[in-house]
Amino acid sequence: MKKFVCSRVIALCLLVILLIPGIAAPALASPHEPLRLQDDFYAVVNADWISDITLPPDRASISGFCELAREVYTRLLTDFSAMCPIETPGALGQFLAYWTLATDLDMRDAQGVDPLIPVITRISELTDFSQLNAELDQWVLDSMPLPFSLSVAPDMGNAQVYALYADGPSLFLPDVSYYHDPFGTMLLDVFAETGITLLEMAQLAEPAVIMQNALAFDRLLVPYGKTAAEASAYATLYNPVDMDTFASLGGVLDFDRLIQNLVGQRPAQVIVTNPDYFAALQTMFTETPFDLLRDWMIVRTVFDLAGFLDQEFLHTAGQFGNAIIGQSGQRDPADLAFLLATELFGGIVGDYYGRTYFGEAARTEVAEMAADLIAAFRKRLHTNDWLSPETIEAALEKLDTLTVHIGYPEETPPIYERFVLTKAKDGGTLLGNTLAFARLAREDNFARLGTTVDPTAWNMSAHTVNAQYNPLANTITFPAAILQKPFYSPNQSKSANLGGIGAVIAHEITHAFDLSGAQFGPDGSLSDWWTQADYVAFSEKAQAMIELFDGACHADGTVCGQLTASENIADAGGLATALDVLQSQADRNPEEFFRNWARIWRSVCTPEYAQLLLTMDVHAPGKLRANLQVGNLDAFYDAFGVTADDDMYIEPMRRVTIW
Repeated sequence: MKKFVCSRVIALCLLVILLIPGIAAPALASPHEPLRLQDDFYAVVNADWISDITLPPDRASISGFCELAREVYTRLLTDFSAMCPIETPGALGQFLAYWTLATDLDMRDAQGVDPLIPVITRISELTDFSQLNAELDQWVLDSMPLPFSLSVAPDMGNAQVYALYADGPSLFLPDVSYYHDPFGTMLLDVFAETGITLLEMAQLAEPAVIMQNALAFDRLLVPYGKTAAEASAYATLYNPVDMDTFASLGGVLDFDRLIQNLVGQRPAQVIVTNPDYFAALQTMFTETPFDLLRDWMIVRTVFDLAGFLDQEFLHTAGQFGNAIIGQSGQRDPADLAFLLATELFGGIVGDYYGRTYFGEAARTEVAEMAADLIAAFRKRLHTNDWLSPETIEAALEKLDTLTVHIGYPEETPPIYERFVLTKAKDGGTLLGNTLAFARLAREDNFARLGTTVDPTAWNMSAHTVNAQYNPLANTITFPAAILQKPFYSPNQSKSANLGGIGAVIAHEITHAFDLSGAQFGPDGSLSDWWTQADYVAFSEKAQAMIELFDGACHADGTVCGQLTASENIADAGGLATALDVLQSQADRNPEEFFRNWARIWRSVCTPEYAQLLLTMDVHAPGKLRANLQVGNLDAFYDAFGVTADDDMYIEPMRRVTIW
């Protein structure tokens, strides 16, 4: 349930659906010591599912979210397969044509690395910064790897207007913490070995030297890398600097000319998300041989674009990703081709899915539930006993301006009308078309600078099994795909629905008041709407939530309470608010409510993937989300007879209630 994220279209194309934190299967008690709900609620509720599930070699995790995503995938695959022989007009037709191109594995194998060669040659021919500087705007528009990135997104200081953001590059390893860990050292070895093979396949001379140089440049970036916890503190990413200052940071690269070429104007400011990195950039360029940067760009390119080439290149590049997540097998290339196409044309695919499979009856019922949950949260604010009247009034204003998106948007983004495929018979390739579409998306993004943000825009596609709070718009979004069993079904009891989608809806509502959301006002802009004393009180309560989760054992590691704090606050507020609505129902069934809460977080995964999530995911592991959160609520103890002698028991002084 991610919030504000700026990302490249190319990166979206490379996504594999990993929607919600997975966890390693717990060790069940022996037959002589059967598990009890009072000792491990999650394990008992999900015991049959866990015992029946087996991770196939080509998967690192399976969860309730992933199972539902697979159902959505199967539906769409069946529908689109039936359409392919038929000429389909518009953007949907272009999606089908792109997917057909991606699934023509024989053609991709015959082309081999040929589509990549012009891209690699373009980088290899660079000899110095002046040559790069001469066409720097084209490199940005063409999504070429660079030691910085520029993008346009809502201004955190004035969220009604689009602003220009500058960030540093990503590292070779998933998180900066991996560089100080033996497992990370092993991963770098795998990365180097895999990369050298890819460079050889790309017909580059001296691949070992190229890799050595690339790793050397990556090491220069490590001191400026942010941990996942640091990157999730959104307000700290807001560091606007005036244009003259930003231009001076580029050193040998002419940032001033670059930006004017990209956006057709000289903006007053640029928002720098990693100021320490940009402060060091000029010295880095001066003291670093250009070969290191050039070879880093080459290595980034062969990994980034591997998914659009032949099967051998794709499988070779996948070895590094598999090592990170502990996946022993390769995904079916046809499966990956469909994911590439549905991600690139997400708005079009989502529109089809929403209009085909999401009915008005479901939208009405979920909207009514959302209204009930907002009303329940409003009541909790009115009866709050630790906030001043001034802060309560400000919180109510934010709650009352919250916008709820359900199902699918009424319109698709117009950018898709510009995605016109160059067919294979006309020389079009999967990589060539993808890069062309990415450039169109980049141009569209930069054209937004200074324009007004559309408050009705969605940041998620309707076929996505997930949900979202966007602090820069003060909106919550529930795509059609998540509005299915076990989260929601007209055939489930109201109690079960409240424990599923009800708690998820209230979770997203609570995000408006978590550690990050608390720093944004009703219009989505950064705003200090708290009294000083109230914010101190809030911080103390948030610290209690941090301590409840911090150090909790999971797989072969422990949870970082700071990293997961906002999601844990949202879980607690969401579950408590949904419980309030449940208590108002004449036919309420607390057991069904809590059981479905535990059910929606069921998951198994490889140990390596579990470690990745502990390092990078802002969500706590599913088992802890299920077990620790219910332990904060008196109703859970009453429903299942949990006492101080049981493992699920949390001492009253350690239970956390914030909202």
